[in-house]
Amino acid sequence: MASPPPPPPRLLTPKPDPDAPLPPLPYPDPNLAQSILFSAQSPQPQAPPLHIQPPASASAEAPSGAATSNEKKKKKRARASGPEMVRITNLSIADHLHYRSLVRRARLTFEALRAIYQRQDLATAGGIRNRFDLRASSKMLSKGLWMHRDIRTVGSIPGLLVGDSFFYRAELCILGLHTAPQAGIGYIPASIVDQGHPVATSIVSSGGYLDDEDSGDVLVYSGSGGRLRNRLDHSADQTLQRGNLALHYSCHYGIEVRVIRGHACDHSPSSKVYVYDGLYRVVTSTFGPGKSGRDVCKFKLVRIPGQDDLGSKAWHTAAELKDALDSKIRPPKYISLDIAKGKEPFRVPLYNKLDDDRSPLFYDYIACPDFPTTQQLLKRQTQRGCHCAELCGSRCSCERKNRGADGPVYTSDGILLRGRPVVYECGPLCGCPMTCPNRVTQQGMKHRLEVFRSKETGWGVRTLDLIHPGAFICEYAGDVLSLDSHSGDAPLPPMEDGSSIIDPTKFPERWREWGDASVVYPDKVPHFPLFAGARYRLDVSQRRNVACYISHSCSPNVFLQYVIRGNEDESYPHMMVFAMETIPPMRDLSIDYGLD
Repeated sequence: MASPPPPPPRLLTPKPDPDAPLPPLPYPDPNLAQSILFSAQSPQPQAPPLHIQPPASASAEAPSGAATSNEKKKKKRARASGPEMVRITNLSIADHLHYRSLVRRARLTFEALRAIYQRQDLATAGGIRNRFDLRASSKMLSKGLWMHRDIRTVGSIPGLLVGDSFFYRAELCILGLHTAPQAGIGYIPASIVDQGHPVATSIVSSGGYLDDEDSGDVLVYSGSGGRLRNRLDHSADQTLQRGNLALHYSCHYGIEVRVIRGHACDHSPSSKVYVYDGLYRVVTSTFGPGKSGRDVCKFKLVRIPGQDDLGSKAWHTAAELKDALDSKIRPPKYISLDIAKGKEPFRVPLYNKLDDDRSPLFYDYIACPDFPTTQQLLKRQTQRGCHCAELCGSRCSCERKNRGADGPVYTSDGILLRGRPVVYECGPLCGCPMTCPNRVTQQGMKHRLEVFRSKETGWGVRTLDLIHPGAFICEYAGDVLSLDSHSGDAPLPPMEDGSSIIDPTKFPERWREWGDASVVYPDKVPHFPLFAGARYRLDVSQRRNVACYISHSCSPNVFLQYVIRGNEDESYPHMMVFAMETIPPMRDLSIDYGLD
């Protein structure tokens, strides 16, 4: 079948007002979060919309295991008749949290699978670099774990936030943010659109073309094709077909487009990072000679107002702040350049632009808790730790304590491979140096954090650096209250209830989610040895550290992991904080305190 004819060269298509709000959909139900199906006949469809299941049911999107045969048949029939176009709207706060949890669960599964395949190849192929990300995404696709597979979503993807960052393009496909694994333009084919024209829903802009221009809120995007790999100039004319034609019709119909920017990143395992920057409108579509003399499709996209700040802008802001802090220049609204007073590897600045609250300055800063000397500890201190002379390996006695699960605890880069009841690290009486890969949390903070004042959370913590999933962040510190000396073992209220007591037993076992691939490999669930848990509380009324300002969330991006070092008393494990996902600069840290 012949494709729709392209417009004449240098055609300036009709464009909507870039500052206008998104066109309203008919028959909205403000009391029910719903996905509204529509036909892209015009910016405002006139036909009554259809409804799909509300987000609370979303069973097809939750990675809860391999689909049954009946479910697979239903999905196959649905794809045969064509996925529906949807714009998901009217989400309540509870719905946002629900979808955010689905997104987090899918990303956790991807990271777990990617790590498994990487370890397998390192063990069998001598370190040959393979595309573990593609293997992980392919496995998730075969198990029905990709989100939004049976619908084509226009506009925002529920559960994804502006500024969310990803190391692999495969993640964009898994979450439905960008549907093209390699192409820069994701689009809905003409067969699904009533008018018979394709429409674009997302682009990945990496600034790879000579005619690209990017000022943040305005993006001039060159179409695809006509360029050799790793070249900026065009060696052939582009054609107005496939993704280019879809962007042209998105301009014509006023369809909003999701924009993901790709940036070079030395700290990324893929050497790139992809940042979701929100929704844009294509306001002009032109076709004609570009800077290289070849015909080029050029699209001008303008960011829709009213969204959160650009994620890419946050990276720039964080870089400027770090430069200022390194030069000991106090930026505006910063009360202190370092509340830690040199006790951490990096300064911990204090920022408040809301009011005159300076309360974090009134506490003594303590980098790590002082655990009591118990009889059990004295007995253990007579026993030497591991006898490793250099870096510890599979024969290390400390490492062997962790072998009840599925291999080593950390990667060579210090990334926690899997959460567990307790991690046994090497300790002070061990023969290995501090650079030992089994001493990750003893090497101190690796990322710059700041304490800031927020309307939503009061005092909170955000990162100035990009944090990898599974990376160690910091430790909870305060004055230790032993339950063995506490009268009656009476329950103590958690800090978030207005008290200054942190109860480690109140934290849900989020460590179980990190590295868990049981949704794909249910027969490979590790069996951990029993761990009694902490027999203490932390009093942070006088002394505390940066971790005590981390805010609560039931959909957190960090989790608590117990750590025992060498021969320490197991009643007093360290409360360590690890990243649960890729955390971009200027993003708040949040943990689940187990609040009702």
